[in-house]
Amino acid sequence: MISVSDGTAAREMVAVIRGPRTSPERVEALVGGEAVWFAADVALELPMDAIVAAFLFPVWTHGGTLVLDGAVSEPLRSNLPHVATLLREWWGARGPFPIEPASEKPPRSGGLAPTRRGTGLMFSGGVDSFYSLLRGTVAPDALVFVDGFDIPLADVARRDAAYAAVREVADALGVRAIRVATNIRDHALFRSVSWDLTHGGAMAAVGHTLRTHLSHLVVSSSDAYADDKGGYGSHFRLDPLWSSDRLAILFEGATHRRSEKLLAIAGEPLVRRHLRVCWEHRAAALNCGHCEKCIRTQLTLLAHDQLQHFATFRGTVADVTSAVRALAKVSNPFTLRVEYESLALDRFPRELADAIRALRGRSWAAHARRQHGRLSLRYIARRLMTLRDSARP
Repeated sequence: MISVSDGTAAREMVAVIRGPRTSPERVEALVGGEAVWFAADVALELPMDAIVAAFLFPVWTHGGTLVLDGAVSEPLRSNLPHVATLLREWWGARGPFPIEPASEKPPRSGGLAPTRRGTGLMFSGGVDSFYSLLRGTVAPDALVFVDGFDIPLADVARRDAAYAAVREVADALGVRAIRVATNIRDHALFRSVSWDLTHGGAMAAVGHTLRTHLSHLVVSSSDAYADDKGGYGSHFRLDPLWSSDRLAILFEGATHRRSEKLLAIAGEPLVRRHLRVCWEHRAAALNCGHCEKCIRTQLTLLAHDQLQHFATFRGTVADVTSAVRALAKVSNPFTLRVEYESLALDRFPRELADAIRALRGRSWAAHARRQHGRLSLRYIARRLMTLRDSARP
């Protein structure tokens, strides 16, 4: 990165330099002097749309400017002011917009939507993507699985096991499975910003690399429209804005909360055999059974007498009870309110119901302490400002 001055403050010029193609299945670029790559079992491209979707906010966060070595497509270029509005509103992005236009002009698009080549569904094997696959409004032609997103590249055994499950699901439904690997989460600039804020752009980037094969990419919702407060990295207001003249990004599933989706698909044999929700990976199995997300999923299934049917969860009621007792707190207050408080405790054995009740109590207490600490810091800051102002002549 090269520091320059625009007359107000020094800015970092983050240059994008695409590398030479060593094979059709691998693309690479230097972003700020560090390599980011995508590899797959199919031929890939690396348009600037992919780089912009993935790196725009990390570059903006650090007050830099992304200097591209090619053109951004016309639809994405037109959407960038709307992207900027959301990033300012949600995440406090400040300063000049972080893209330096390339001298190359984008080709003009002749239509409102890409010519259909195929529809891909970003598929992890979790509740949201399974719901989009089995109950969604768009039937995919391919399931896109990404190594290096929720399972690190170094965890080869778990990645292979997860992809084997994706292949079984794809084969059972007669659709294609596409496997992509990327080191984007290891890139220093990209990982400097929370994955909670950047994962939507990363999924869009993968879609753009697959534009030879796919004209549409389906991204599954995490939250429901009814619970929308904005500010998440994958969002119905943001994801479609990453579309280009070659790839339309579609948003699916926000009509339901995750627990509702789970119950809607709980009777499906494919879901029972292959559901994978865990991202903490505290054990060798694809679902550790002990992290908050595993616990939440098991509780929903237990409450409706479904857990015993799921091959990817081996825990008994006693195991789930022990896991609930061992969980220090539910870190996300929204999840605590929407998912845990909605559990009907009379559906559980007494010991498990008591453990859930205690988890709710210590979680709310932890959030109250945190909020009190924030208020105290604000009070101290205001007092210091008052003292400073009163000391001025």
